[in-house]
Amino acid sequence: MGFIIPDHALMPVSKGDKRNNLCSAAYGQSPVRNAPAVIVISSVYEKTTVKYGERGVRYVHMEVGHTAQNIYLQSVSLHIGTVFIGAFDDDKVKNILYMPRNENPLGIMPVGRID
Repeated sequence: MGFIIPDHALMPVSKGDKRNNLCSAAYGQSPVRNAPAVIVISSVYEKTTVKYGERGVRYVHMEVGHTAQNIYLQSVSLHIGTVFIGAFDDDKVKNILYMPRNENPLGIMPVGRID
C-alpha cells in the first residue's frame, strides 16, 4: 500500500502488492521483490528550492542520506536487513506508486529478514 504525508499523517493512496512491479522498475533487483516491506524515499524539490534556490536540491539529497541512514540504524536495531537501491527507472516507479508529476523517487529500500 502506498502512502502520502499531508499534515504529518499517513494516508493510503493505493492497494495491492507493488513489489513485483517495483522490482521490474529497479532493473530486476531481487531484494525489492523478496522483501516483506519496501520503502521508497521521494521528494518534491520545489518545497526546498522555493526557500534555498538551486542549492535546495543539494539539501534534499543530504536529507535523503539522513533518512536512509536512519532506516539502516533502525533495521540493525530490529535485526533485519536493508539496502539502498538507486538504480531504477524513475518514470516507472512514479507510475507504479501514483506519484504526482512534481514528486521524484530518489531511493528504494527493501527491508526484511536477513537470509
